[in-house]
Amino acid sequence: MSWEKSGKEGRLLRWYDVMEAEKYEYTVGPAGEQFFNGLKQGKIVGSKCSKCGRIFVPARSYCEHCFVKIENYVEVNKDEAYVDSYTIIYNDDEGNKLAQPVFIALIRFPNVEGGLLCYAEGNVKVEAKAKITSFQWPLRVKVD
Repeated sequence: MSWEKSGKEGRLLRWYDVMEAEKYEYTVGPAGEQFFNGLKQGKIVGSKCSKCGRIFVPARSYCEHCFVKIENYVEVNKDEAYVDSYTIIYNDDEGNKLAQPVFIALIRFPNVEGGLLCYAEGNVKVEAKAKITSFQWPLRVKVD
């Protein structure tokens, strides 16, 4: 691997070359592991801040408001999911028209910060109730 860096202590560094990597592995961390293990069990797991009480989905390691470490995980009521926003995809990534449009919805849960992007089917509209039909990643929902 060849690269150069420039900068001073306390300042950002910039790489002027390509960093070669044959394989990239991303670990989800402790909070992500709780979240994905919950999906395997058909649950939505969020993290709850012990200081302010906010719940985050997907689970996070630190509260964005209090800046404290979160170690409490709670199950979120998956039956209360609703569509916050959505987009419709008509073409594939090469510009070819799809046989059927694909709906991608951002679903949220009451009194929970954050949300999840899902494939959606049915009568997709903002604020409609969403039922999770598949917990395989990416999630799939049916909208009433």
